[in-house]
Parts: sequence; structure tokens; C-alpha cells
Amino acid sequence: MSKKHIILAGLAVCLSLAACHKQTTYDRNDPNQDYERFINSHVFAACEAVGHPYARYSLAELLQRPSNNSSDYKVTFINGPCKGVTAWTTDVIVKTAPVDDAELVPTGTIVLRNFDNPKEPYDKDTTSHWNTAVVVGNSRAKQGILDLGFPRDRNDFFPSRESAYAHNVRYILSPQGKDIRNFIR
Repeated sequence: MSKKHIILAGLAVCLSLAACHKQTTYDRNDPNQDYERFINSHVFAACEAVGHPYARYSLAELLQRPSNNSSDYKVTFINGPCKGVTAWTTDVIVKTAPVDDAELVPTGTIVLRNFDNPKEPYDKDTTSHWNTAVVVGNSRAKQGILDLGFPRDRNDFFPSRESAYAHNVRYILSPQGKDIRNFIR
């Protein structure tokens, strides 16, 4: 596959994910949109188990992007177990988007899930522990619930499974999420 085809395929994936969620116009008086602005003004950085599929992500303030000399981001964690710690890491999720319609999330999509999984959406106090997950089913999407798999390592073909409310699940837009499991061909 040529470099041009790979770039076009990546662009197609980005466009399909963007089509899965609707564009929102912000209303300054809507408290639910405060949550979205709060999330979008920060990045998710791995705080524990960095580099592993089960890494714990927390919100962080982005201080420095990678340069030609280093592929690391400089971040300061704003919540979670590393709150207040400034660190250099490569495991950063720069941009996410909310899952607005659970029925449109295809199986196999890599997402970010709020570990606390609060029943009430838009709670800023429960944003300190996030994990990446693979969508394994959306049969209960009409109730706003997605079934997620959490691989423990690269060869875990039967990951632990849990359900999460769709409002606690976010698309990973940048960098592109990919399934970490190695499938035998």
C-alpha cells in the first residue's frame, strides 16, 4: 500500500468518526456544556501503567508539544493520583469527542471510557480516571449503554468486558486509536 493510500485511508477513518457525532453550538448558560468545554480545554495523559493497554488516563494541562528533538509531551496533571505532577510522556490523547448516538458507534472502535461511569452525565468531579477500550457491542444502544472490552495485553483476545453509559464514552480523534491486540492472520 502506498503512502498516499495510507493517508487517504486515515483521512477516511477520521471523517467517519467525525460523522458519528454531531457538531454542537455552545450556549454559555448551559451547565452541561461547561463540562464539554472543561474536557476540551485539556488533554488526557497516561498517569499510571504508561504504555500498557490498561493505562490510567487523567486530565492534564498541555505545557509543551513534541519537537524535532523529542517525541514527548510536557504536561501537568490537574486531577487523579498524579494531580499537580509535571511529567514528560508520549502517551497523550490530545483530542476527543463525545459519543452522541450510541447506535452509530461501530464494533471495534477504540474509545476512552470514564472509569467512574456516573449515571448522571457531565460531572466534573468524576473525570480523574479514564481507560481506553474497544467497543464490543452496541445492542443496548437504545438505552444509552455500550459494551466495552478492556484488553490486558497485546495477545488478550478475550478481554474483560463491562458496560458503560454512552455519555461516559468519548471518541479518540487525535492521535488515532488503534486496537492494540495482535490478531493472528
